[in-house]
Amino acid sequence: MKFHLLFLRFLLLATLSLPSGAFHFAAIVGSSHWHSIASGAVYRTPSSPTNVPKSPSRTLPILTSITSSNPSADVVKTTVQQVQLASGTSAEIISCLPLRNKPSFSLNFLSSVLFGKGGNEKSKISDQNFDKPTLAFLHGSFHASWCWEENYMPYFASLGYPCVGLSLQGTGGTPAIPEGAKKVKIDSHVKDLDSFLRGLSDDDQNKEFGLGLGGNPEIVLIGHSFGGLTTMKWLETFYDKKDEKGHDHDDGINLLGVALLCSVPPSGNGPMTLRYLIRSFSDSWKITVGFAMKKAINDKELCRTLFFGGSDDSNGVTDEDIERYQGYFERDTVATIDLTDLASKLPSLRVDKTSGKAQFVDFLPSEPLVLGASDDFIVDKEGLDETSSYMGLDAPVVVDSPHDVMLGGKWKNGADAVLSWLNKLP
Repeated sequence: MKFHLLFLRFLLLATLSLPSGAFHFAAIVGSSHWHSIASGAVYRTPSSPTNVPKSPSRTLPILTSITSSNPSADVVKTTVQQVQLASGTSAEIISCLPLRNKPSFSLNFLSSVLFGKGGNEKSKISDQNFDKPTLAFLHGSFHASWCWEENYMPYFASLGYPCVGLSLQGTGGTPAIPEGAKKVKIDSHVKDLDSFLRGLSDDDQNKEFGLGLGGNPEIVLIGHSFGGLTTMKWLETFYDKKDEKGHDHDDGINLLGVALLCSVPPSGNGPMTLRYLIRSFSDSWKITVGFAMKKAINDKELCRTLFFGGSDDSNGVTDEDIERYQGYFERDTVATIDLTDLASKLPSLRVDKTSGKAQFVDFLPSEPLVLGASDDFIVDKEGLDETSSYMGLDAPVVVDSPHDVMLGGKWKNGADAVLSWLNKLP
């Protein structure tokens, strides 16, 4: 018996010494997508149907090829789930997590023989912590967390970053409160974002997320367009809980960094729209009817101009893609931001009047990233520079891309700029 145990132990050690790529696997379970990503290999998922489901809870396919050169993150799991936030909102979140190689059946069997019924605890991945910080994504108007799922989430997860996105109130997956509301106040978005970030911790009282990120995961918050302005408002609230010496009175969120991508500036859309009106009545009209009158949902050319650049598919966005995105836009504009309420709470109302910096800049844990797009039809250079100054930076980073930096053929330009910034975080 002792000989047999020694032999089994030898086999186990030999198995564990195999290269990390020895246990690649792919499966589809329930509403989750599993993608096996070998070093240097490329995998493509099926295209999405044009008819967009109207259900608040849905799984959308990832529509991109993923290449991973990181042998420690061979498997990516994407899941859509409905969670009850502590703020009282029933919210949709999409997560895309890197999973270390899952032990094979034979390894599980050997492990159970050597270590008992539970097997080798170190080989389990169901409640693992991750070596890299969690990326928390927040979308802008007309979008929901699906916009991150197509490219950014699988890309960063393949590099070892756990990724989670929140769909804000008023989108198809996160109904507005109260039921039937057509406008959502900025304070509601801020409270939901705060509850979402707290829910990422396994030690949070709300255990429903069940992502296994750890008791105090480092979080990098990434906001796009209006999600950037919501992030600014959340930062105001979060750092209001610090005293004048910067001592933290709120240790429930381990914030590591903040990135704002093509963000609505602290002064909101009003001054930008006025600048467009002075420069080009036509452009100003397109922005106004596209958003305020929701014409971007039905007008293909206008939709392409506002979000994806140009009037053709040179950016890798086909007419079929436009139709699919317009279906999402229609579903995710059930309720929109209350602009009258926002006007009295804009982040610009609390900046340092001399420097233009936010009052919380000196408390940030690391230098933030403000990223703009060279072909952005919505956020102009003045708005981008305003956001950069607000976050305490001398200048923004600008990449070759339209407004929707996470979609279309140029998505990797923005993603690589974000990755370069991530690599510099403490």
